[in-house]
Amino acid sequence: MFPVHDLLPALLLAAAVLASLATFMALNGSEARRRRVAWDRFRALVRIRGVSAPLRDALNTWARVHCPATPHLVLSRRQDFDRFARSEAQRQRHDAHAQRALAELRGRLGFKASSARPRSSHDLAPGERLTLRCDSGPTLDLRVTGVDELGIEVAMLRGRARLDRGWASFSREGEGSYRFRTEPDGQRFLTHGTFLIEDERRREPRIELHRPPFWLAVERLPDGQAPDDPEGVEVEVLDLSASGVAFLSDRQVRRGSELDFDLPLGDDLKIRGLKAQVLAHGYRQQGGRRPHFLHCRFLGLTEPQRKVLESFVWARLEG
Repeated sequence: MFPVHDLLPALLLAAAVLASLATFMALNGSEARRRRVAWDRFRALVRIRGVSAPLRDALNTWARVHCPATPHLVLSRRQDFDRFARSEAQRQRHDAHAQRALAELRGRLGFKASSARPRSSHDLAPGERLTLRCDSGPTLDLRVTGVDELGIEVAMLRGRARLDRGWASFSREGEGSYRFRTEPDGQRFLTHGTFLIEDERRREPRIELHRPPFWLAVERLPDGQAPDDPEGVEVEVLDLSASGVAFLSDRQVRRGSELDFDLPLGDDLKIRGLKAQVLAHGYRQQGGRRPHFLHCRFLGLTEPQRKVLESFVWARLEG
């Protein structure tokens, strides 16, 4: 007979494995229950809102890819429905009946255009002015003549320049200024933006800046606490001004979070020890490795940091 103490390590290991398996199965079962509840809620909302069979199938397919754990959000949260609507409108762009059905569903869900604080480019209204700063250089003055699920119809107020990809911006009195990325869809139409940025805080000239991705640290969360994730966030710069910067990131960072990073400008030039606060965030419909948009303003710039930023931005604008 083997001594009892020789069996103890094996028994302890077996007990630890069984405990871990039990914990995993409990967690897995809990996740499965949450998903079932979420999909039951999705199906209930489909019935309550009277969603047609073709739209129901389209919503179901989209949700299984983009939000499988929380499918009900596409029918209850504006930003998720807008993402679905842009995708579905493009897929059914030549089907007028499908476009009308999509617009009717938006109304039944209470996501119609608002004259108050806008949530997306769908909130634009005929007669509003748009300024389109094209990536190729020109700035175009436009008037909105129509908005539907496919895009924004515009008329040129001055000149005859061609529409081009760039940033479109507009203002609402008492609310602020907003901007979104867009591109032409024919001679008179612009695509809807994948996100809308409240932009009244950063009025200084900005430049596009494409540099290799790098890592930054989230130093402080909106509640003032330090984050649990010590690895930080992988980002790439989208645009830069002397007062702020826009990133594409691999994960969402909450509004109000404070960031710490060294900013690479190229040619071995780097501004070290920058701090910034996240003012807004969004999500790109096309996804990708870094699908989250972060709009940030610099905090506590030193005089040398400010001078380098201003010199760099103005050199690129003049060049």
